[in-house]
Amino acid sequence: MKLRHNLRQLQIFQEVVRTGSLSQAARRLAITQPAVSTAITNLESEVGFLLFRRNHYGTQLTPEAVHLAEGVDKVLASVGHLDELTDGLRDGHAGKLTVASMPGLSPTVMPRVMARYLVDFPDSRLSLQTFSSRKIAEWVAEGQFDLGVIESDAAIEELVLEEYRLCMALAVPEGNPLVEKASLSPADLAGETIITLDQHHQSTLKLAGAFQQVGMTLQASIETHLFPSVAMLVNEGLGIALIDPVTAEAMLARRDCHLRIVPFTPTINLDVALVTSRFHPVSRQGQRFMPYLAAELAAWQQRSQDRYAPGA
Repeated sequence: MKLRHNLRQLQIFQEVVRTGSLSQAARRLAITQPAVSTAITNLESEVGFLLFRRNHYGTQLTPEAVHLAEGVDKVLASVGHLDELTDGLRDGHAGKLTVASMPGLSPTVMPRVMARYLVDFPDSRLSLQTFSSRKIAEWVAEGQFDLGVIESDAAIEELVLEEYRLCMALAVPEGNPLVEKASLSPADLAGETIITLDQHHQSTLKLAGAFQQVGMTLQASIETHLFPSVAMLVNEGLGIALIDPVTAEAMLARRDCHLRIVPFTPTINLDVALVTSRFHPVSRQGQRFMPYLAAELAAWQQRSQDRYAPGA
């Protein structure tokens, strides 16, 4: 049988069960006793069996009503949880927010942002995913991630971008005399071993362009995939490399750091972007999280310019 009773009938039934009295249930619910009686009568008609028997001691549940009361308690508890969930979703602190980050920022910038966010919204559920910028761009566009941080050159048309420019600098082994200079240019790197990311990465392309402007050719002796790997290669004294400011700061904080960071002329920026989907709306929690992430990226942009721009 399909039950067509409404939640209000179930709430009234539950209160009569709890109080053992139609009149007490009416007082607890701030309604009239006839309204309680009508609701119970209608519910009995719908379920097809008697719910209460009246005797000298008050209102007694039938055996069928005892079993029904257990089910009603579960239903109304679920409704209460649903109310909490909808309130949370409306207020932006329910559900899980999935944020994706390019590898260079994932171990440093993102945990800091998430920690600050969770101080203000401790009940939030967050998921941090680390993938290549290209994968993040595709999956944010498809709505698989709420938002992401990528290198701008990986962006696609289906994304909305908020762009930032992180001023890069040269990582130089501490025993190299070049660490004494206020800034370095392509000419200073003549004869030095150069370490880069792959030849198609924006940092490598921009560095090659800077060399070409002064009639030089960039010749990388070592290539690798990630900036932290680049920094560690420099730390081992294997060469000089252009690295992003986040990796530079993380490296300088290590006890086993054996490199120095020197500004490079001309300025080369790592272009990154906070991205959302153009066609999939950002959740309320995502909208609330974005200012925290945007503020952190803006701070890194300013910090990198202050510390590593030539003449800073």
